[in-house]
Amino acid sequence: MADRVLYTNEAALAEANVIQTNLALSLIRLFDETLIPVPGTTLAELEAAETALVGYPAGGYPVAAYAEPIFAPGGGAVIQSALVQVVYASGAAVSIGGYWVEDAAGLVREVFIYDPPRTLSALGDGFPIIAQFGYGRNTM
Repeated sequence: MADRVLYTNEAALAEANVIQTNLALSLIRLFDETLIPVPGTTLAELEAAETALVGYPAGGYPVAAYAEPIFAPGGGAVIQSALVQVVYASGAAVSIGGYWVEDAAGLVREVFIYDPPRTLSALGDGFPIIAQFGYGRNTM
């Protein structure tokens, strides 16, 4: 057997609780398909590519709180945001490249990339977002 790290369920829940607190009052913000994020992508670059979708709230969709941590299939614990419904209302078609989660301090916590991008161009077009963060999964 090889050396390995083991995260306990208790540790996974504790870490998820800390992140849940840190993500209170966060934002889910959409970027268009012109940006291809990489690990060095900055908040300024994300903001420069923020969607022009009609009806999109200025500064993104507010997320007041995340759900309580729960155990994940396969191990660890996860927290999830409330459901955000992205819906085309009117105006020019847009192509959404993904979203980022920004905490109340203005730090980017996660970037989620859509591949392929999601196009919104007609009434009825839309998609749901539930941001999810996982912690303490063991690899055995």
